[in-house]
Amino acid sequence: MRGRGAACAAALVMLLTGCGEAGEKAGSKPARTPKPTTAPGVDGDADPGKVFTDAELKAALLPAKAVGAKAEASEATLGLFNRHFGGGDWGSCAPGKEAREELWRMRGASAEHTVRPRPGEVDEGDPYVFERLVSMPAARAERYLALRLQLNEVCPAAAVDTEAAPVTEHHEAGKLPGLGDEAVIETTRTTGGDEYDGTAEYEVGMRVGGVLVIVRGGTDKALTISSAARAAQRVRTKLYKAA
Repeated sequence: MRGRGAACAAALVMLLTGCGEAGEKAGSKPARTPKPTTAPGVDGDADPGKVFTDAELKAALLPAKAVGAKAEASEATLGLFNRHFGGGDWGSCAPGKEAREELWRMRGASAEHTVRPRPGEVDEGDPYVFERLVSMPAARAERYLALRLQLNEVCPAAAVDTEAAPVTEHHEAGKLPGLGDEAVIETTRTTGGDEYDGTAEYEVGMRVGGVLVIVRGGTDKALTISSAARAAQRVRTKLYKAA
């Protein structure tokens, strides 16, 4: 009886506290859901000439909760793509003049906003996600990405005048497989003066059909890519009604 009672007591302790490896797993933190790094495109399934309005693009912007549970999004701005193309200061680079001018002439409906994972006051260096959606025929969107690659290739460095002192922007770009129908990741490092130490900043430009999805995440490469993947998936479902 005494042996049977001891065995029962031991079994009860095992049930309450776990035993060995099983007990350690029971007390461990749940695994985090991996951040997405890929998203399919719509080529072959969507009309390559289809375009969307500013309002439609605004509705397809990422909701703040897609970036973080406590994230906050700025008010969306419409139509700014018709006045600038962004992504670096290339004015001093003569070999990139033709590509830069062709990019400048590109037009399309657009919507953009910024999402900050940490709400409240903003300090320099805080994480953020800037997202811009631009609608144009698929062939023109494809040309846009080709020009961005060309501009980074012929202008690996460009001088920029600032109020404090001249600085240099260092550019590089490459294709990013698995994101939309086509994607490019650009890296910019700024050196010179007392404020710039060459820290890399990242931007993903990709095409989902004829929608350009442009995402910047500052110095956080992983945040930039995962946010771009979420943005591409949302464009697929909200605009192209793809599964």
